[in-house]
Amino acid sequence: MGGAPDVNGDSGSDRTPRVLLIVLLAITSASYIDRIAISVLAPTLRDEFGMSNSEYALVINFFMVTYMIMYSVGGRLADLLGFRKALSLYIVWWSVSGALHGLSAGFRTLAASRLLLAVGQGGVWPAGVKTVAHNVRGPLRSLGVGIVNFGSSLGSALSVPIVGWLAVMWGWRAAFAIAGLMSLLLVPIWLLVTKRRAPTGKESARRKRTPWIRVIRYRQAWSVFVGRLISAGAWGFYTYWIPEYLTRERGLNLMEIGLMAWIPFVAAGLGDLSGSGATSWLVARGWSIDRARKTVLVAAAGAALAGIGTAYAPGAWSAMACISIGALGFKIVSVNLLNMPADFFPPSYVGTAFGFSGTGGSAGIVLTNAMIGWVLDATGSYWLVLVGVSSLTPLSVIGALLLARRIERVKGLPDD
Repeated sequence: MGGAPDVNGDSGSDRTPRVLLIVLLAITSASYIDRIAISVLAPTLRDEFGMSNSEYALVINFFMVTYMIMYSVGGRLADLLGFRKALSLYIVWWSVSGALHGLSAGFRTLAASRLLLAVGQGGVWPAGVKTVAHNVRGPLRSLGVGIVNFGSSLGSALSVPIVGWLAVMWGWRAAFAIAGLMSLLLVPIWLLVTKRRAPTGKESARRKRTPWIRVIRYRQAWSVFVGRLISAGAWGFYTYWIPEYLTRERGLNLMEIGLMAWIPFVAAGLGDLSGSGATSWLVARGWSIDRARKTVLVAAAGAALAGIGTAYAPGAWSAMACISIGALGFKIVSVNLLNMPADFFPPSYVGTAFGFSGTGGSAGIVLTNAMIGWVLDATGSYWLVLVGVSSLTPLSVIGALLLARRIERVKGLPDD
């Protein structure tokens, strides 16, 4: 019962993989706390630095474009260094970069801090999923990927009250600094939990890799790419614009934002946990993966349309209710799209197809953020933004399903 943790899962107990998953959840959650801190503080930063909506969108896109590039670069670095060293490096880099936001003197230095933050955070998800693939066995592995992804919702929910409280108590500069440096506490915990042998770079390099050109020939790969390209903009709005909306449209102050802006992310977390589970539940009862996946996607797309009600809600709490239902629908769609590469391709193709679709998701957030900033500066109203963003998820489902046709394994590719 005693002894050092065996992260490779070779022992008869599954206790250690669960400990590892808890630490990974803490890491992905902490990364999102630092990522979302800027949206919590956006009303204060925009007023202090005199930023327009378009300039704020550009600051966000400095992060997103760099993140899109580093998502692939960071994954390769995890191959070369091994996930243990690579993820330690990412945590240190993003923690220091997050704290440096507190030294920003204006629009340009804030944008530079966002770029540096993305360099560290771009590899967190690929390294986290790689860790699960190497160390978690059996049915727990699928759950493990879901737990890693759940950090985006949990971290977003926690960021609102934590960063908001820090800013109210000590100011926005201290909020950035404290939130960033707190993540450094995860490094020794991570190194302790993974102190048993992790794959080296050479061992990782020996694993089969599939180039993009062998994946993008298939319309099934493009179906997931298009689905994430269109839908991800909704998550970009929930992530970066809700505090701004509550301030400009609903007249809330920072303390009031901290009391309610976390709610949509709790709803999103429920979508993370239930989205793939609902599909698996239907399959276990005899449904084909095609019928089950499409049923869940269409139902969730309908729920996402509830976000349109935000534009007509009489008060802030009713607006939060509409946004929360929309976020729930989006996340159920999102987690099912994330699972579709495994529906279509054998294991050696899945990672490449997943990375390809991730590029689409990042590009979607970049494009939507830029459009939101332009629309707000041009019209001064969130009405068109709310209607447009809420329509993205159902449009993404239509596009993905039209391209995918039947959801089943691609014919002619040998199983690994």
